[in-house]
Amino acid sequence: MRLRKYLWLATFILAIGLTSCNMGKTPEPTTDVNAVYTSVASTMIAQLNGQLTQTAQSVPATVLASPTQLATLPPLPAISIESTFTPSTANANGSITPLAILTPIGGTPPAGGTTGGSSSSTAVGCADSIFFADITIPDGTVEKAGTTFQKVWRMKNTGTCAWGGGFKFGYAYGTKMGTGNLTITLTTDSVPAGGSKDFGITLTAPSVQNTYTGCWKMQTDQGYWFGQAACVTIKVSK
Repeated sequence: MRLRKYLWLATFILAIGLTSCNMGKTPEPTTDVNAVYTSVASTMIAQLNGQLTQTAQSVPATVLASPTQLATLPPLPAISIESTFTPSTANANGSITPLAILTPIGGTPPAGGTTGGSSSSTAVGCADSIFFADITIPDGTVEKAGTTFQKVWRMKNTGTCAWGGGFKFGYAYGTKMGTGNLTITLTTDSVPAGGSKDFGITLTAPSVQNTYTGCWKMQTDQGYWFGQAACVTIKVSK
C-alpha cells in the first residue's frame, strides 16, 4: 500500500517537471500556405522564361530571299479613235430623231468590198446611195506596178432629195492608189432622187505586187458620209 503511494507521487512530480520545461519554450510559427504557392509559381515562371530564352537563342536566323524583279511588259499599241457628231432632225410632233452616220476609218474594206461596192448602205436624213455598176476596171483587173488607170463607178441616188452643189464622191478607206485629187465635188449639176451619175477617178497601181482594194463613198455638203461604198480591186504585177 505504501509502495503504490510512492509510485503515484513520482508520476505526479515527473509530470510537473515536463510541464515546467515546455512553459519557457517559444512556440513554432505557423506556415503561410499562400506564400508557399506564390514562391513556387515565381520559381516555375523564372525557369520557363529561361528555357524560352535558350530556345530562341538556339534557333538560327532565317535569311529572307531577295525580291524577284518583275518582268517589264511592253507598252500597249496606240489605238486611234475617230469621233463623229450625229446630227438630228425634228419630227412633225416636235420629237428629235438622231440620224445614223457611217464614218469609215481606213484600213479594211467591209464585206462585199471586192465586188465593186460594200454590202452596207446607211442614209443620212434624206440622202442615200448605192453602188450601181463598174463602168471601167472591173474587180480583179491586173495592172502593172506604177501604171495609171481611170476607174469609173456609177452611183445611184436612192434617197428622197437631190445631190446638189457641195455633195462629194470621195475616198473613204482602203488603199488610195495615188496621190492626186481623189474626191469629186458636185458644183452646178444636180442628181435628182432616183437618178444616177458616173464618177471617174485617176488612180495609180502600187509598186509592190499584191492585191489592193480602195473604196469611195458619197458625202453630204456638210461632210457626212452616206450610202453604199464603191470599191475597186486590182492585182498588181511586175
